[in-house]
Amino acid sequence: MSVNRFINTISERGGMSVSNQYEVKFNLKGNVQSAINFALQETSADNDYVMVEFCDEAQLPNINTMTGTLVGRYTGQGSVPYAHTPTYTEFQLGWLCDANMVPLKFLTAWHDYIIGNDSRSSKNNQSKWQMQNATGRMKDQREFNIQYPDDYQCDLTITKLEMGQSETSRRPSITYLMERAYPYAIDAVPLSYGNSQLTRVTATFQYHRHQVFYNNVRGYSYFSQSEVPVWRNRLFESENSGKFSSTIFDSKSRYI
Repeated sequence: MSVNRFINTISERGGMSVSNQYEVKFNLKGNVQSAINFALQETSADNDYVMVEFCDEAQLPNINTMTGTLVGRYTGQGSVPYAHTPTYTEFQLGWLCDANMVPLKFLTAWHDYIIGNDSRSSKNNQSKWQMQNATGRMKDQREFNIQYPDDYQCDLTITKLEMGQSETSRRPSITYLMERAYPYAIDAVPLSYGNSQLTRVTATFQYHRHQVFYNNVRGYSYFSQSEVPVWRNRLFESENSGKFSSTIFDSKSRYI
């Protein structure tokens, strides 16, 4: 194959995929959202941008299946493996932290809600001395009131994007809808003297199972800015219904 034919073939297929184009979106339930808003002393709209745009590490989930063996199907064949149960393992998400440490507060408030640990929100613009000598400490011998899974598990999507003409016209190729996800582990955030580095926080999420939505980016070079919110907003219906739209993408795309 000549170089020109190779380039044309790749161009016709929408180009090559790059690993730094993606978007993570949370669909938080009311109780979880209220706990996070209380910890941050802001509404969800104030922090959606940080949680989406500052997410610098994500993973498309792996796929695994438990297998069994069948013996004696045919004489002389031996054991025959067969699939019987899909398995879904945890995945990690990582964020760069702004000066207000919004990603760390977001994850900690969510985890505090899971285990029933009351958050202590301070006033705005307190000094270092006021923070280090904060009043209202919880009692030493206190219990943890673990919430029911239906109350703290939420859905989130990880969408693989490809470059478009602008930020809002990036092309989605595949979306994983992670059902009933929650952060069960938040990694330690290292701090040290020396060269200044951006602070990062990483969390590990468990989830029940995932759905996959496919989109074909061939045949057109970009989404118009008016089309981008359509597929993004159709992923979730209203919070009360708990169901997902039967049609995710528009007529230019394919849904399976």
